[in-house]
Amino acid sequence: MSKDLVESYIANCTEFEKVVRSIGANDLSRIPKEGEWSAAYVIHHMADADMHFATRFLHILTVDKPAIVPFDEDVYPDRLKYSSRDAHDSLASIFGLHKVVANILKLVDDADWNRVGIHSEKGEVTLAEVLTLASNHTKSHVGQLQEIISSL
Repeated sequence: MSKDLVESYIANCTEFEKVVRSIGANDLSRIPKEGEWSAAYVIHHMADADMHFATRFLHILTVDKPAIVPFDEDVYPDRLKYSSRDAHDSLASIFGLHKVVANILKLVDDADWNRVGIHSEKGEVTLAEVLTLASNHTKSHVGQLQEIISSL
């Protein structure tokens, strides 16, 4: 099971990287439709979310039943100044985190996949569940980026 989860995570990260590399520099900040995010906003969101997921992985692996704090992604674009951030810096963060996290997860002992963190809204969540959530999150934003590309 754990090997499949890591492989799925890596595949989704690889697909994300492939899709973002296909976006032209001039298209990164273009908003496809009123009220929707640009590709750059999706990239900034992924950089921020991946930092949260990486922290959760590390805490679950190294702390007994760590607290997992949820985050409100709706406030991030304004509070974290997405409109002023450089998408290439966020991409560098994403690509680096994907590699480091994948390398760590490949080394996780079988028993550690059942280690838990305590999410303030969901209760106990295992490392495997958090990885599944992270992997699915990446996959969903691959789809979002593909939709953005097709509408530009």
